[in-house]
Amino acid sequence: MPDDYSYINTRVRVMRTKLLDGRALDAALASGSYQEFLRVLSETDLAPNMRETTSEGAGLPELDRALSQNFFATAQRVLGFADGDARREIETLLMKWDLVNLKTLARGIVSGRGAETIGQNLIPGGTLKPSVLQTASQATDLPSAAAAIGVGGHPLAKAFRSAVTAYGSTGRLLDLEVMLDQGYYRYASQVARDKSMKRYLSREIDITNALIARSMRGGALNPDLFVPGGSLDAAGYARLGSGDAGGNPDVAAILEAPSIEEAEVAARAALDRAARNNAVADVEGVGIILDFLRRKEMEIARLRLIGRGKYYDLPLEQIRREVQG
Repeated sequence: MPDDYSYINTRVRVMRTKLLDGRALDAALASGSYQEFLRVLSETDLAPNMRETTSEGAGLPELDRALSQNFFATAQRVLGFADGDARREIETLLMKWDLVNLKTLARGIVSGRGAETIGQNLIPGGTLKPSVLQTASQATDLPSAAAAIGVGGHPLAKAFRSAVTAYGSTGRLLDLEVMLDQGYYRYASQVARDKSMKRYLSREIDITNALIARSMRGGALNPDLFVPGGSLDAAGYARLGSGDAGGNPDVAAILEAPSIEEAEVAARAALDRAARNNAVADVEGVGIILDFLRRKEMEIARLRLIGRGKYYDLPLEQIRREVQG
């Protein structure tokens, strides 16, 4: 297997042609019922994963499982194209979904949502095995979840244990989540050798710091909650508390967002643009893979939303707004 991106990107370009286009998503939106929605998906490349969804009594859990299996298989296929340093970099990109999942686990356990609800919110595109995530989601407390994640020596296991310890001292989920961010980006910065990956990680860190600052709007920023590695230094991070974005329009959009939800929408849009720009600017780097994986994640997320809308027979315009949001 290759340790460069020429061969890998050629294969990923082929995979990109298999993503659902606007016409297919419109057909899914236009379906008149949940069963018709499933039929539309069964006529796409998701068909091999959709068999269970048509069994007697099947509902949203079966759909979620099918979409999750498809995303996990897609991520693993991309990883399977690579070896050496390129494989480690792609693993690190996939690990971003591990980071998201660890935060989801922590929020779910703290709020007592239960294993089933937590499982429905996990994104199975990372490097943590689904069985490990399932075991962790069944934990009744954070230390037990951290112990489950630690089996197998995952690179984020130590950061998760430290974050759980911090939460035990402060009782603030933000402390836990930022420590996870710091652990992930510290590891990613050590692994990254590709220029487009380094550039994207720097942008992602800036966005992360902006979201932290937006969540604390009106109060002084805690320097311990700064994630290093982006274009902002500690002083620049401190200025975010007063709304000074340092001339960065993406950061400004997050700081000025009326709500946390709208700030997160602005953050996703900024990262989508960054991924697309990387794919265009560096055709021999990791940018094409990064852009493909983000597009695939959005495809799965949109199909989940459409599926729920059709299952609960929501008005078409309401579903459309949620999908476009």
